[in-house]
Amino acid sequence: MRQKTVGEMLQDERVAHRINLSELSKRTRIRVEYLEALENNQFAKLPAATFVKGYVRNYAQLFGFDPQSLLALLRRDYKESAKGKLVPREFLTPLLKKRRHLKPVTFIMIGLVVLFTTLLSYLSFQWWLLQKPPRLVVTQPKEFAQVGPKITVTGQTQPEVLVLVNDQPVALQPDGSFSTQVSVMTEGIVSIIVEATDNRGKTSQLSRQVQVEF
Repeated sequence: MRQKTVGEMLQDERVAHRINLSELSKRTRIRVEYLEALENNQFAKLPAATFVKGYVRNYAQLFGFDPQSLLALLRRDYKESAKGKLVPREFLTPLLKKRRHLKPVTFIMIGLVVLFTTLLSYLSFQWWLLQKPPRLVVTQPKEFAQVGPKITVTGQTQPEVLVLVNDQPVALQPDGSFSTQVSVMTEGIVSIIVEATDNRGKTSQLSRQVQVEF
């Protein structure tokens, strides 16, 4: 034998007390269309589950019975969705079964996406390395440093690259470090230009402006 729903029980109580929906709306301060939807179990037309539970409590208080039994009945037949609305449990169960059925396929799709993303990231990184000019750091002199006519230039780059300081080749140590001296003949602001070129023809260039004082 089919058990009554929450909406049917609420409607039976209202009819037994000979109260129409308009009068009930005034007493409970719930809109008539919400009361009608609640009695007809049309929860899609109602606001969030929290409000629906409040409506059920208002019914119970008005007609003088325990609201907990009605709320328990509501939990039996309906469940709160991710959007906070009450939906029949029979609508949720097939969906959960479908998700469980598709889970292996989902894992395969996720694995393929991860594999493709990893491969794409690796190829992008390798392409970036090919396009990237060699690393170049000039540790001395500092920008706008005051120096004498002989300027010491030191720095670090990658091994097996060609280093030029003011167009003059500089010997490179096995670890990529270099040190040389540049002589200038005039006082004032002088530019020191350091270039590092690898075997792909990629070049990095840094410049330092210094104040030369004799």
